[in-house]
Amino acid sequence: MASFDAFERGFAKASLAQDGVGVPFTNLLQLLPNKEWVPFGHEALSVESGAFGTRNPNVQFYLKPSLMPICGSVDLKTHVLYQKDLAFLKKDGQHEVRINKEISSIWTAKELLNFAHARSTEFDLANVVTVLHRIAKSADRWQMKRDARLGKIVAQAVDVLGEDGRTTPRDIAKTQWAIGRLHAQDAPVQEKLNRAIARRMSEFEAQGLSNVIWGLAFAEQDAACAMRLALLEFHQRIGECDPQALSNVAWSIAKSLAAGHEPLLLALSSASIARVKKFDPQGLANLSWSFATLQQHDPVLFARVGETFLSSSSTWEPQHIANFLWSCARCQVESPPLLAGLCAASSCSLDTWTCQGLANLAWSLAKLERAENSLLERIITVLARKIRRCSPQNTVNLAWSFAKLLAATSAVLELLASQTTRTLAEFSPQHCSNLSWAFATMSHMQEPLMMMISFLTQDLLSSFAVASCVQVALFPFHLGRHMLECKEECHAQDIASLLWSCAKLAWQDQALLKHLCASCIVKVESFSAQHMAMCTWALGCLTLPQQELMHSFARQLPRSRGEIGTQGISNLAHGLGKQALRDEDFLDFLSQEASGSFALFTNQEFAMTLWAFAKLHFLSPPLVAGACQECLERRPHLLPQDLVVLSWAFARLDVGWILSAMSAEVQKSIPELGPQDLANVSWAFAAAQVEDAPMMSSIAQEARRQILELEVQDVSNISWAFAKFGLRDAHFFEVLAERVSALVGCLLPQNLSILCWSFAKLELQKPKLITCIMQECWKHVDQFDSQGVSNLIWSLAVLAYDSPSLCQRLSQRAICLVHEMTAQEMANIAWGLHVLQHGNTLQCFLQHSIGPFSRMAVRDGAAWVDFVNVCLEAQEASGTQWPRPCYVHRSCWTPDPLG
Repeated sequence: MASFDAFERGFAKASLAQDGVGVPFTNLLQLLPNKEWVPFGHEALSVESGAFGTRNPNVQFYLKPSLMPICGSVDLKTHVLYQKDLAFLKKDGQHEVRINKEISSIWTAKELLNFAHARSTEFDLANVVTVLHRIAKSADRWQMKRDARLGKIVAQAVDVLGEDGRTTPRDIAKTQWAIGRLHAQDAPVQEKLNRAIARRMSEFEAQGLSNVIWGLAFAEQDAACAMRLALLEFHQRIGECDPQALSNVAWSIAKSLAAGHEPLLLALSSASIARVKKFDPQGLANLSWSFATLQQHDPVLFARVGETFLSSSSTWEPQHIANFLWSCARCQVESPPLLAGLCAASSCSLDTWTCQGLANLAWSLAKLERAENSLLERIITVLARKIRRCSPQNTVNLAWSFAKLLAATSAVLELLASQTTRTLAEFSPQHCSNLSWAFATMSHMQEPLMMMISFLTQDLLSSFAVASCVQVALFPFHLGRHMLECKEECHAQDIASLLWSCAKLAWQDQALLKHLCASCIVKVESFSAQHMAMCTWALGCLTLPQQELMHSFARQLPRSRGEIGTQGISNLAHGLGKQALRDEDFLDFLSQEASGSFALFTNQEFAMTLWAFAKLHFLSPPLVAGACQECLERRPHLLPQDLVVLSWAFARLDVGWILSAMSAEVQKSIPELGPQDLANVSWAFAAAQVEDAPMMSSIAQEARRQILELEVQDVSNISWAFAKFGLRDAHFFEVLAERVSALVGCLLPQNLSILCWSFAKLELQKPKLITCIMQECWKHVDQFDSQGVSNLIWSLAVLAYDSPSLCQRLSQRAICLVHEMTAQEMANIAWGLHVLQHGNTLQCFLQHSIGPFSRMAVRDGAAWVDFVNVCLEAQEASGTQWPRPCYVHRSCWTPDPLG
């Protein structure tokens, strides 16, 4: 007491020296962080005494009860308001009370466990509940989570609670709350506690009941029945609850994802709206988070919480703001003032946000499709300093969010990739798929990262063997232990996203693709129509035919009838077309789905769907009729690229009349077409035999302008189209010949034969070009098909280009393919060798071809006439006796290399 008086005199003296006026000692107490200081003395004191009123000479000292020594004076007196605190200070003759006082003086979980281990045999009900409760509240509780002594304390507490003698509902509530806070899951122990809760259910106070529910939320399935009973009881008492109890119960329902409690949620909403102003920020954030997690869209509740936030945003902590914004994003709350306020409040305190808060903030903006550029830039700046503290979930969410908002620059992606390589061992299949999706969306190829994701995904998809661990050790990250300890299932969404990402980045990792396709087949029943569409489209882009997988999809698709959507139809058709897989069941389903919904398609979806059916030559009359009608209606609104694709598709579908109707729009769009588009349009109109000389002239003019950009297939298709129409544009073919000469080393056998035929058909004498083409043909003789051999020999004859050795080689190739040839091809070869006067070569060819020709050919038409006349003239020249067909006069007839 003397030291206290000295301290008081020192304070008075110091205040007098500073201000010239003595300041009461009570002012010192008012400066302290917590003013709940209890006045104590030897005489009875009024509640106004001390720091909360005028100076009272009977007050001997002020102290918080929690700081009082255990052995306080039995003579201390205070106001009745503080009787409980005074009782705590006095000595007690009961042993369990003295133990409780000792427990109350210990602050760390480690020391509490040590004390409990040494003295637990002396504990009664109050002692064991107190020690467990204080361990749960201690700051270092997580460090002792695996300590075996903790489980013993929990079991002891529950065993004691089973004795109904001194057990109170409050003891049960405190114990369940502590077990939940410590995440101490033990099924047998929890079952005993469940029975104790059920026995005393009607005796709990509303606050205690909320604590029980909060603790049960962590027990998951071990307490499902007890949770259901507690929630039903709480529903009856909801009018007695304070805001904290309401938010805790809402949070508990969301945490346990308890279903079937919509009436209780409605009651929680009504009670919370009525008392919304009494909630603190954490309670409001938890309440909104709970409703969002349970997907309970409650516009009125969110509006009232939003109003409260806007009026007191400065008191909200970063975590509360992040949780509320996340909730608004999850429920798609459309309130510009609220969202603007949340973004502004976030920006003010962003430097203090955790990595998880930053990730949730970015995710929320992406989900709400709000590209707040200034806020996103600040997130990136803060993230650069904290990136090493990001968990895999944070990293993936950030990457996904920036990609979704198209705000992921190369620098941001590289920053996230650097963190990914450090934490990839902790990735789940969903992490892999979302991260690869983000990089693919931004078309950012990060090869080292994709290699790591590929390797990790393969191990996650397949059974993890010891051999894998050896391979893992070769990588700069440690995957082995994580994969052995934690193997999460790869779901349909993960597989589809990974395949889509591989296609978008053109990542041809055959091992990974093999694993993904195998997983698709295994899990095909869990695939939605969207997942099947993503996978089919991806495999098409990767030109990776998967016939077995497509059959599996075809069997699953009928259950998605009417739900697949126009984009899904387009992607499925496009994928099949790119894979060149003609699955009748698959195409029939898509045809039925598309035929009745063409009006809903976008131009691109419409064009690509038709392209796929045309590529696979699937001529469904309802589909073709519906497509033609739809094309006529949307013709003025089609983009140049759509016109090109549709022209090509209708040509393949043998619907020439629709091209005549489209020709005016096509001609208008020619200045906007690229080299490949020009080639495809000219080919389409020629194949459909729809001649439009002004349009072809425009194509020639545009092709001349872009001549240096024409590739091998482009020059081949354009030259064939002009030859098919017999259009000789001298200026165009002059520059075309120069371009062909430059590309001659890249020409494939089919291109060589078509180009040679085109110049021959138009009787364009280009000796240097033909010489180059023929020299290139020497290199590919064994690669020509029957049509290519036929075109070349016919063209050599028309152009009078005599090369006996080449003709002999081509004839030998023709003899090898004679049983695959059509009558027209045999007639072309025979006629060409005859015109070139290669008698011996012709004789050899006829010996092998006349039998197959006679068996297959219909005995009329140009091919029959040509072949028979050549045979007759060859017989007359050599004296060889051939079978005697009908004598007819030879007619002039031009073969078609693509016919």
